[in-house]
Amino acid sequence: MKPLSPGRHRQRGVALIIALILVSLATILAVKLSFDGFLEQRRTVGILAAEQALHFGMGAEALAADALIQDLQNSATLTTLAAPWAQPTQPLPITPESNPDGEPIGTLQGGLEDMQGRFNLNSLARLGADGKTEDPLPLQQFQRLLASVGVEPRWAGLARDWIDPDDVVSDPDGAEDSVYTSQTPPYRTGNWPMMSASELMNLPGFGADRYRKIAPYVTALPNANTTINICTAPALVLESLVEGLSGEWSGNPAVLANGRKSGCFPDKTTFTNVATSFAGPKAMATIGSPIDTRSSYFQLTTRVTLGTTQFTLYSLLYRGNQKVTPLLRSFGTN
Repeated sequence: MKPLSPGRHRQRGVALIIALILVSLATILAVKLSFDGFLEQRRTVGILAAEQALHFGMGAEALAADALIQDLQNSATLTTLAAPWAQPTQPLPITPESNPDGEPIGTLQGGLEDMQGRFNLNSLARLGADGKTEDPLPLQQFQRLLASVGVEPRWAGLARDWIDPDDVVSDPDGAEDSVYTSQTPPYRTGNWPMMSASELMNLPGFGADRYRKIAPYVTALPNANTTINICTAPALVLESLVEGLSGEWSGNPAVLANGRKSGCFPDKTTFTNVATSFAGPKAMATIGSPIDTRSSYFQLTTRVTLGTTQFTLYSLLYRGNQKVTPLLRSFGTN
C-alpha cells in the first residue's frame, strides 16, 4: 500500500479538527436550547403560579369582607381585638378544582390588622383649624413615636415635607427638592400623600434599619383625617397621642393585653382620665390625632404556598356601610 503524503495527513487532520468543532458547536447549541427551554418553562410556571396566587388572595379578601361585615353588624360602634376577625387563623389546604378530595397543591392563610390602630403618616399634612396652615399636633405626635422606638425625632419634619404639596421647607428639620436633587441618583420630593409607609425610606439617610423599628406603628391611609382606634392601637401609639404618657402601657404590656381579651381597652373615658392624671388637665388639648373606638381601614395579609413557592399579598380594605372595598394590593411589600 502506498503511504499517504504529508499533504494528505494535514488535510485529514484539518478535517478532524473541523468535525470536532462542529460537534462542539452542535453540543453547545443543544445545551443552550435545552437550558432556554427550561428557563421558559420555569418562567411560565412562575407566571401561572403568581396569577393563581392573586386569585386565591382575592378569595381571601372575600372571606375577610364577610368577617368584617359580620363584625359591623354585631357592633357598629366598637372595633376590638376580641372580635372574631382579629383571631389567628390556621392554613387552609388548596385542592385542585378537578379533584376536591385529592392531594392539596398548596395552602392559604390570611390575617387581618386594624390600620387605624397605627399612626397615619398622611396626617402630617393635615390642615389646622384655619384651613390654610398645617396642623402641628400630628407632627408632634410622630416625633414622640419616633423617639419611643429609638429613632431621631427630626425625621418627622422630613416626612411632612415629603408629603405636603408645596416646595417650602416648613420645619427646621425639613427638606425639599434642593436636598433630594443633590442625592445620587437625584430625585424630587414626593409632594403627594404616601401610598405606602415604606416611602419613609425615600428620605435621604433614613435607611432600612430605622424603617424596621417604626414600621409596626405607622401606615399610609388615603384620608389624612382618620382617627386612631384606642381599642386596637399598640402601647407606643397610645402613648404618642399625648405628651407625658411615655411608659404608661408599654411599661406593663400585660395590663393592655389582658384588658383587651374581653373588649375595648382603654375606652375613651379611661384614656382621658389616664392622660389627664399623667399629663395634666390640658393634656387632651395636645392630642396628636382624634381618637375613636371603631375602624374603617384594615390590612389583609394573605400567604399562599403553591408547591415550593410562597406568595404574600397585602390588601388594604375599606369597610363602609355594609360593604368592604379593596383599595390597594401589593405582592411582597406593604
